[in-house]
Formats: sequence, structure tokens, C-alpha cells
Amino acid sequence: MPNGSLDKYLFLEDKSRSNLTWETRKNIITGLSQALEYLHNGCEKRILHRDIKASNVMLDSDFNAKLGDFGLARMIQQSEMTHHSTKEIAGTPGYMAPETFLNGRATVETDVYAFGVLMLEVVSGKKPSYVLVKENQSNYNNSIVNWLWELYRNETIMDAADPGMGSLFDKEEVKSVLLLGLACCHPNPNQRPSMKTVLKVLTGETSPPDVPTERPAFVWPAMPPSFSDIDYSLTGSQINSLTELTGR
Repeated sequence: MPNGSLDKYLFLEDKSRSNLTWETRKNIITGLSQALEYLHNGCEKRILHRDIKASNVMLDSDFNAKLGDFGLARMIQQSEMTHHSTKEIAGTPGYMAPETFLNGRATVETDVYAFGVLMLEVVSGKKPSYVLVKENQSNYNNSIVNWLWELYRNETIMDAADPGMGSLFDKEEVKSVLLLGLACCHPNPNQRPSMKTVLKVLTGETSPPDVPTERPAFVWPAMPPSFSDIDYSLTGSQINSLTELTGR
């Protein structure tokens, strides 16, 4: 892709060189949400990406985003009554939902969690492992998610906005996307919005979900009773390595 991967634009040391205005970032987030919603709901068999991260987002000459690298993706059977999952542990540290480390399962909810982390990255320009060093803080708490939740609790969430965006942006719009990102990163998977809901929020069709000011505790077991083990491998002939899918 002409402009390479998203991560090289997000993490510039000199923020004044960033080409990513707020409108560009919002377009990237919305485009990715359309692609992921299609993978989850628009295919005959539901597809889990399992490795959503900034380095797997490719940008064309107009900075439109394409979700790439389906090396870890899996296709699973669609059923309204089934909780969709696959057994193999996959993902990148910093983007992996807390339940993954206990049950080793990839689900639609773990994809949503990773997308939430990516949303926070795109708005803040910080890496998933970004931390404010504190004594006696666990690795689980050392993350961009925890940092954003602390800002939200202290009513300073707009401090997370990347200086590289400049100052000409709608603050309420940015705040809404940050809160949507936190909702996607809820520690308990049953509380995360679906990608269908995420897309509706981003396109203004519905209001953002409520987000508690205190980060909720992770509760185990986290999986619903309908949890299923159905798993189908995704072959290269079934989907391209770079998707240009859009929402229905």
C-alpha cells in the first residue's frame, strides 16, 4: 500500500510531522469498524481476525485504511444461539483481552477488545504498552487502557488527545470515540458492544454506551453459558491477505 502501515504515522517522535488530522483518524477508525463488522456479521461464516493492531492496518494514497494480515484469522459457523470462539491462543500483547490469558480462546469479544485498544491508539498516538510508571503496579494495569480509564475517572480524558492532531477538532466527537474505545475494552466480555453497535456509534446512528468512571474488575468465569468450541480453519483461497471489505 502506498502509505504503508498505520503505526509509522501514529508514533512519530516529532508530532508536528504527523499527517493524521482528526478527520483522517476518524475515517480510519470508521473504515476499520466497517471491515470488522462485515467479518463478524456479513459473511456466510463468521470470521475472527485475532490480530488487530496498528501494524496490520495499511493505508492507501488517500489514507483510507485496509485491514490486513489474516495469517491468524479463523472462520467459524454462524448461529444466533452460539458464542463464537476458537481454541488457539493468538494475538499481540497489549491488544489481548484479559480473559484470553485464562481460557486461551479467541472470540468476537476479543476482536472487539483489540479494536478498542486500536481506537485508543489512533486518538492518543500512544502505544498499547504506554504506561505512567508506578510502584507495585501489575502488568495488567500497565497499559493504555488503564491510563485512559484513570484520565476518565479524573475528568481529564481529553488530555489523551494526540498533539499531532492540532487543535482544530470537535472535542465532544473525540471524547465520544475515546469512551467508545473504553467500552470495547471493558474487562468483562459480556459488557463489550458488538461491532454492529460500534459502527452505529461511529456513524452517528446511536449514542455511545455508558462507561463506568472506575475501571471494572475482571470477573472469572467471563464466558457465557452458550460458549462453543466450533472452529474452522480459514484458507488463503477464502479471503485475501488484505481486505477492502466495507460494511453492508
